[in-house]
Formats: sequence, structure tokens, C-alpha cells
Amino acid sequence: MNRYKSCNSFIFLWICILCIGQPLLAKSQDTENSDDYLFSNQVPYASDSPWNLKIGPNPVYDENSDLYVASLQGVFGSDPTRYTMPVYEVDQQTPFVKVTLSGFFSNVTENGAQLSVSRRVDITAPIPSHALPAKGRDAQLVVWNIETGDEWGFWRISKSVEGWTAQNGYHYNTLWRGVPPTGFISRGAGVPYLTGLIRPWEIRKGRIDHAIALGLDYPNMLHIFPATKSDGKGLEEYFPAGTRLQLDPSLTDADFEAWGLDLTGRIIAKALQHYGMILVDGSGHPKIYAEYEGTANWNGVIHKNTVRNIPYHAFRVLSLQTPETPLPPENVRVEKTHEGILITWDASPFATRYRIWRAQKGELPVLIRPWIEVEAETDFVDTQVMFDNEYIYGVVAVNHNGISKPAISQQIIY
Repeated sequence: MNRYKSCNSFIFLWICILCIGQPLLAKSQDTENSDDYLFSNQVPYASDSPWNLKIGPNPVYDENSDLYVASLQGVFGSDPTRYTMPVYEVDQQTPFVKVTLSGFFSNVTENGAQLSVSRRVDITAPIPSHALPAKGRDAQLVVWNIETGDEWGFWRISKSVEGWTAQNGYHYNTLWRGVPPTGFISRGAGVPYLTGLIRPWEIRKGRIDHAIALGLDYPNMLHIFPATKSDGKGLEEYFPAGTRLQLDPSLTDADFEAWGLDLTGRIIAKALQHYGMILVDGSGHPKIYAEYEGTANWNGVIHKNTVRNIPYHAFRVLSLQTPETPLPPENVRVEKTHEGILITWDASPFATRYRIWRAQKGELPVLIRPWIEVEAETDFVDTQVMFDNEYIYGVVAVNHNGISKPAISQQIIY
């Protein structure tokens, strides 16, 4: 009886660690030093954010993908000189200043779960004295404290002798998933400004480790995850806000060179293969978002024609029915073999890969091989086990939207 209670208590603790602690395991991607920014070189939002999860092998494409892609028209742009976001990185010593809002202020708290919206209020934010908004009527501005994760965004902001004024503003935190509660008033898709933004250090590094923000001239009025709203109109064959498009993953560097893409264009193209681009806003024509020239100092590294030669027909649309997180795998089974312990499970719909956790009695669960994923398979042999030890395994399903809760095996003694 005591052993039974001990076992159940252990499993309960194990599940809690996986379900609650998992998003905290990796707050940022690998970084490198740079003198261009105060801290920089961090990918915003949690590791389980839909913005930071790869699409993975064999995703489910939408049955109307060809129809959607055929509707794309106009120049495919990437202009960083207007209608995008300047990013000002600050620290705890940056003084707060008053900002008078004529519209709405969205404030998210409680680990991203609680939203309060105020109208016509004065708020404070650590805006540097030299900060300037982007050119264009939207006049956006982003302030990011990387020490705390606090992110402020403003729309139609300006500064006069009397101080800062803006129409709308928000406060969020980049330690969260980048998917605010419904009612968050920001860009068209109701997500923070830093989501999907290409930044200079990523191009210098040679790799973009997140999905890229996309604007289209005709989103419809519907939205799907990770969008929380849409600024589109109509219900025709137009894209819902939150739609994710993937560049054909079978394309190679030779294809990119044949299109005439420069180094920056090829870096972006590879990100579009691995992570895709997510529709977040209405725009004058299809475009991806790179940090504003005023803070990025691109100096031609990204310009309005960087991705122009990528043909629209090379994209496909991920299924609009993809759930926010995949269902946990079912029927997780374990058995001893001469090679080790065989773990098998039933496939989870929409999952493109799985992660396998192992725990020994009295120890915290760990990934068997940290962050290495078992791609599109439903069995795995753990060879790193020892005789007369007691093990429990957990399997989580992963896709580009999220990570499932763990499915837990029975205990097994090897």
C-alpha cells in the first residue's frame, strides 16, 4: 500500500513538472555577442510559442491550399523603411515617461492569462529620449526590456514638447507564448509587435529561428490560432488572420540561387521552409516584416526587393484546422528488449514529431536526448538504461502550434 501511494505521488509530481514547468525550460535560443544593441540576440517568447516551433516533417496542408496560394497577387515585399517596427532595448535603469493614449491600452498579466483594457488613459513606459517611431501613418514603436521580458508597443505614437502621445498601446512579456488573451488590441491579428520580426543579428548569424510575420492586402474577417482577432473584411477565399504558409521544404540552395536571392534572401527562405510565415496584418501588398531601418541600420542588407523573386506558387498553406496544441499520444506502452526499453504509442492527429521523457524513481524527468525529436515515428528504443532500475516514460506530441500534455507510461523495471 505504501509503495502504491509513493508511486502515484511520484507520477503526479512528474506530470506537474512536465505540464507546468515545460514552457520554462528554454527561454531563449542560442546567442552571440554584439555591440549593436544593449543586450540583443535573443529570440522573444517562450520555447513552446507557436512563433518558435518548427513546422516539422510531414505537416498537414490545407485542402484548399492551392486555391489560397493562387489568390496571392502583387509584389512580395520586405521594405524595412516604413510601416514596420523600430525596436528600442532598455534596462532597469531606463527612466519611465508618461504616454497619453487617445485610444486603448491593453495590459497583460498573470503569466499571459489576464487582460485588462483601458481607454483614454495615461500610462508610463521606459521610452528612450532619442526614440523615434517608424515612418508611415501607423507610426509604430516597440520598447523591450530583455532583463525582465517586458514589452511595450505603441501605434501612431508621436512626441511633442508636451511629451508622448499615441492612439493605442500595450504591455506584454516576451517570456510568454506571444498569444495574448482575446481582446488584445494591437496589430491586425491581435498579437504583439515583436512576433515574427526579422532582426539584424539573425542575418549576421545566418539563421532565423522563428516564424516570420506576414502582411497581406486581403485578409478576411476570420482568424485562427495564433491570431486572436482579424482586421480583415469579407469571407471570400481570402486568408484568415493567423494562417501559416510554408515555402516548399524540398527546395535547395540551387533553387534559391536560380531565383536570384542574395545571402539575406536565402537565410529568409530557409526560415520560411522550417518555420513558415504567419499572417498578422493587412498591408498594401504581400510583405514580410523586418525591424525598422531607424534602429536596425540595415544599410541595404534587407531592402524592399530582398524576397521579391520568391514565387508565390512555391508556398503551401498549413491546415487551417490545426489545433492550438496536438492531443497527447494514446496507449503509451513500454517493454524490455535485448537492446533496451521499447516505448511505443498511438499517433496523435496533426503531430509532426514527438519528444520522449524518462524519469527514474526519486529523480526529476529529463529528455532522453535534450530537444532531439523523434520525427513522425511512434516508437523509440531507450538504450541508456541500467539493470534493476525503475523507469517511467512520458511522450508529448509536437506541431507548429504547440506541445501536448504528456502521456505517461506504466513503470517498468529493466
